[in-house]
Amino acid sequence: KLAMREGVPVVPIYTFGASDYYYTSNFLLGPRRWIMKNAAVCIPLTAGFCGFPMTPRPVKTTIVFGKPMTFDMKDKGNPTPEELDAAHARFIEALRKLFDEQKAALGYPDRELEIL
Repeated sequence: KLAMREGVPVVPIYTFGASDYYYTSNFLLGPRRWIMKNAAVCIPLTAGFCGFPMTPRPVKTTIVFGKPMTFDMKDKGNPTPEELDAAHARFIEALRKLFDEQKAALGYPDRELEIL
């Protein structure tokens, strides 16, 4: 929204390897989700380098960049909700395409991009 208001291009970017910085645990996942939903508190159980929870594992990280995107609006600097939705859909599509085009070459051929 800010980029559309200011007329600035946005660039889809994905960091391969970032999801491997930490091992995650499903231990007590149900109760942790309940706490997250009802108390708005997240309790992650992770282990990084040497088992420490705050130190990421040393994994190869590659950042890939897509092409800059601009979005058309009827009223420059004042996007409508429909224009925002359309811009968001285009951005997500470009991000998925970037991920799918690069994943095999970077060692993640079986991974799927989940956008929640």
